[in-house]
Amino acid sequence: MLGNVLYHAVSSYQLLEVMLHRMTCHPKDRAVLILPDFIQDKYPWFRKLEKGFFDRVYLFPYLEIPHDREERIVRRVIRCCEKRIPERIGGFSHIYAAGAHFYFTLYLIEKRIPFSFLEDAAGMLSRPEKLRRELEKKYPLHSAIAQKYGLFDGSHPLIKEIVCLKRAQSVREDRKHYVDFSVEDQLERIGSAKRRKILRFFRCRKIWTGAEGILLTQNFAGLHVMNEKQQEHLYRELAKGPLGGVRLLIKRHPDDRLDYTGIFPKGRVIKKPFPAELLPYVFFRKPKMVYTVDSTACENLRRHFQIEKLYPESEEGERP
Repeated sequence: MLGNVLYHAVSSYQLLEVMLHRMTCHPKDRAVLILPDFIQDKYPWFRKLEKGFFDRVYLFPYLEIPHDREERIVRRVIRCCEKRIPERIGGFSHIYAAGAHFYFTLYLIEKRIPFSFLEDAAGMLSRPEKLRRELEKKYPLHSAIAQKYGLFDGSHPLIKEIVCLKRAQSVREDRKHYVDFSVEDQLERIGSAKRRKILRFFRCRKIWTGAEGILLTQNFAGLHVMNEKQQEHLYRELAKGPLGGVRLLIKRHPDDRLDYTGIFPKGRVIKKPFPAELLPYVFFRKPKMVYTVDSTACENLRRHFQIEKLYPESEEGERP
């Protein structure tokens, strides 16, 4: 008997992850995907996901939910689910929540619906405090609610399994059933035809480059880890220091809005957003090195590139 599965994803990485998970773990089941309404800014063609990836795609109206009081937020979440998602959510045979700390998960908790927890990014399961602090800087109430319900570390009792990249974890706990899932491995295993299908969705075109390395930027300003001037200063320090003289191809984080052309005048910036985990498949001749401050995408690139993490000190002598 065929199943009926539901996915929720928020980021570009999570979108790629659930596409691969559906392909490899539930290829014959009916599959529904819930995306945030703000994802349209990056992928306005998101409806194409209904052509071979998922049976239906719905947008959850996160932008319509003010961050005021918990009880009002919960009521709005329930109302949004019932009005905007014409499916009986409790009737799905399996629910996978990536970006579980976002408000959709409150519906599952209120209705006592068990679900699987997909870590926010590769290795982030071992760093729940980092995720909590980043969210707290911009949305303190949102962060407090997610912390209350164990949605950073996957500790809520309704979570029946945690899907994560095991080799990227620094904490080895088995309080729940951990299921290993590697985006890097799955991209290799699905074969070239299915990979091309994914690359076409993200509009990845083959790149000719003579670059020696790829710089993966991070969305520090957008996450309020630092302001935009501080982020620019950080990358200018890298340009003068360890990356000075390196021929670079710059792959911005999909949410990063900083202009790097003045920071790395000899570098080339990839303009279109796509998950960095697809980098091994977009080059005619790929560079050998990937440079980053601390991008989680590196955890799914280690079999294809040499990774070098760069830690310029801030004015306080701390790492970002």
